[in-house]
Amino acid sequence: MPQKKANGGGTIKCPHCDGSGRLSVERTTVGDMILAARKASGMTQEELCKKVMLSRAQIANVESGRSDIPLKTLQRFADAFECSPRDLIPG
Repeated sequence: MPQKKANGGGTIKCPHCDGSGRLSVERTTVGDMILAARKASGMTQEELCKKVMLSRAQIANVESGRSDIPLKTLQRFADAFECSPRDLIPG
């Protein structure tokens, strides 16, 4: 899978990518993709929490895979990164 664009210029690269651009769907989570998108955009968790209306602890729980999010919240993350929700879904 090719790398995704975030914020018009940066790329979202899965932390579980084998270097070839192919994602390990078995190991990659939406939280991994959100973390990668946040880092690619240069945003802190504090900045992101204001954009998606979640607490910093909730952001940390999503990024670490401890919490799942509903699709409407996934859309808020996509809006914050100026990308499609599909860009935040592995595989």
